Amino acid sequence: MRNTLAYKMIIGCSLFIGFYTLNAQGSLVVSSETHQLTETEKRLQNYEDLKSLGYTEKEIYQDLGNAHFLSHNYETALFWYEKLSEISPDGHLDSSYQKRYDHALSKLGKTAKQEKEDENWTELVKSDYHMTYASPNSNKRFSQRKNFRPLQIDTEFSTASLGNERPYFSAIQDKPKVKEFNYESPAVLTKDGKTAYFSKEVWVKPTTGIFSKKQKVHRIFRADKVNGEWKSIKELALCPKEYSALHPAISKDGTRLFFASNMPGTFGEFDIYVTTIKSNGIVGVAKNLGTKVNTLKNEMYPKVMEGNTLVFASEGHQGYGGLDVYMVEVEKRNVGLAMNMGSTINSPSDDFSIQFTNEQGMGYVMSNRGGNGKAMEMVAFSYFGENNTKNIRDFHLMEAMNTETRTQYSSSVFEDEN
Repeated sequence: MRNTLAYKMIIGCSLFIGFYTLNAQGSLVVSSETHQLTETEKRLQNYEDLKSLGYTEKEIYQDLGNAHFLSHNYETALFWYEKLSEISPDGHLDSSYQKRYDHALSKLGKTAKQEKEDENWTELVKSDYHMTYASPNSNKRFSQRKNFRPLQIDTEFSTASLGNERPYFSAIQDKPKVKEFNYESPAVLTKDGKTAYFSKEVWVKPTTGIFSKKQKVHRIFRADKVNGEWKSIKELALCPKEYSALHPAISKDGTRLFFASNMPGTFGEFDIYVTTIKSNGIVGVAKNLGTKVNTLKNEMYPKVMEGNTLVFASEGHQGYGGLDVYMVEVEKRNVGLAMNMGSTINSPSDDFSIQFTNEQGMGYVMSNRGGNGKAMEMVAFSYFGENNTKNIRDFHLMEAMNTETRTQYSSSVFEDEN
């Protein structure tokens, strides 16, 4: 997803630069020295801005070069492309960047080489920000953009379903369940087993339209276990009444609730949100995890693993097809980059709701990859070595970039309340 964000930023920067250039044509001509100083300051500021957002030097040089190239500011584009070549292992640009570099030289009259005038440079630049991946059996599954690298674990994939041997589900048979998206999403328990959170269907009448029919939405409820029975069932105020909240997931310490919702303020259809759970059971304002996690499509089935690792399913990030399983680190005030868990777990079909078993090196993922593509089953997978478990939780964290305030129910900023 970061590739898409970067490309959009490139287009935005190029439009701004182009507008600035047009305005500059009508201004007074300044001295060459003053112009050079101003341009140097702008280049430094652009570099510092991207650096503060966590971009690597390579990404900064690529993005700034592309932005100025698309705005026809060829001299500055050359500057950044040259910086890019300086940090490359062999001192040369990749073919696509070399092509742009040569075109910029030609436009500035610094080379006699004839360039094609009918190139669609915008599409060529855009292609650099699209992920490429091979088949699941390929050693090189994804491009080198680090935020999409799969887990680095050697695996053997087993397509055998766990069938009726359901160790995870057997432990929660006494929990309320709700069927959603052809899959029974189980309730989740707090660590002490005394509180459960679950989602279920409800019918609500729209606020507008006298003769409008009731519509089905989902709500998340909380239930307390008293003397062995589930009582005090209460609906949580997480979203407006005409929208859904479902697939609850609780942090290990019981202070944060993650869920999926299509409430106003989402970036796509269903997004992943988080809210705090106070000591009295009241929930705070739900906050969107932002575009490092959410896309223009569906993000659902969040699940908290060890520490601050959140696993979720997405069909918006470019992966193997359908819903893929991703994981991300969600700290108190920071959100890391969502990473695809690789072809060991994901397939061209829908894959979601991963679970690691107590048995060393074993786990399963819910999937509809078998048969008619509709029936859900648990598909087993295996991985080897004690270090693999650690690798599952090893991620490079980055400061969250999203700062736009949303509705009274949500904000695109992820920021836990103290």
